[in-house]
Amino acid sequence: MLISVIIPTKDRPDVLADAVRSIFVGTYQDFELFVIDQSPNEATREIVHAFSTDPRFHYLQNRRPGFGAASSRNLGIALSRGEVVAITDDDVEVRPDWLERIAAEFQADPALAFIAGRLTAPPFDPTEGFTPAFDADPNLPRHQIAISVSGANFSMRRNLFDKVGGYDEFCGPGSRLRASDDTDLCHRILRSGAKVKICPEIEVVHTHGFRNSTDAGALYKRYYYGNGGNYGRFTRRGDLWAGGWFLAREVRNFIWALFQVLRGRGLEEVHFSTIRLRGFWYGFSLPPNEGYVSGEQIVRLRADYKAIREIARKTQEI
Repeated sequence: MLISVIIPTKDRPDVLADAVRSIFVGTYQDFELFVIDQSPNEATREIVHAFSTDPRFHYLQNRRPGFGAASSRNLGIALSRGEVVAITDDDVEVRPDWLERIAAEFQADPALAFIAGRLTAPPFDPTEGFTPAFDADPNLPRHQIAISVSGANFSMRRNLFDKVGGYDEFCGPGSRLRASDDTDLCHRILRSGAKVKICPEIEVVHTHGFRNSTDAGALYKRYYYGNGGNYGRFTRRGDLWAGGWFLAREVRNFIWALFQVLRGRGLEEVHFSTIRLRGFWYGFSLPPNEGYVSGEQIVRLRADYKAIREIARKTQEI
């Protein structure tokens, strides 16, 4: 089973090298790896040049202004050939058996369409900041999966994109909604009825994910705004269940936080709830289908890049 690994990156050349290296030294070798680089300079190209002699490695620059990691992921998906697509980030290192376990799960269950794995945080001082992580509880309620999973450890069958489309390019880092392209894609997968599984034994380590307190606060705000924006877009597209669930949750959170303020605490949660609601309104106000990349569009992207793929076979670089 050929697995296509997609890593979007921007301005993290040394960190990216660790991520790429961790995949090449793994126990499963039937893979191809696409690095999609949004850096405004050549530093990343120079760092990853050491991997370019391996025909499984492909490098592409994506410098579309106003588009972020979701755009790069869609390009990687379109160019790749694997039956399974595995998505990870440039600041993690995968466990040696990462791809081996992914292949085993999909081979054991032909109906399985999507896997969310564990994102582990190395030890850190919580008084100085935090490292994002996801424990990957297999018993997580289905309605909480989309807002809980980590896009640093997704894998799915390629034919799933024909059903739900690719990443929404208005979502995620570097986009209009700033974050949560993983929430958007996972929600659409769940709503499609596809079989999903949370696998804690499929693990990546957030080796370079630590944020100091200032950066951590900014990251939380991007998460909250992006999640709100996702549910605003779902609602605008006609998914009233999603909008109703989100707004009911936020009204409850907001009222609870106001009661806490009356007791002299909870002001921060009022602020966060406001951010989520602002994100919801902005997502709702965006054109509902603009930015969304359908399965048909991914196929067209693949056709558009046919000539580039031919060059890649000769140079090992896209």
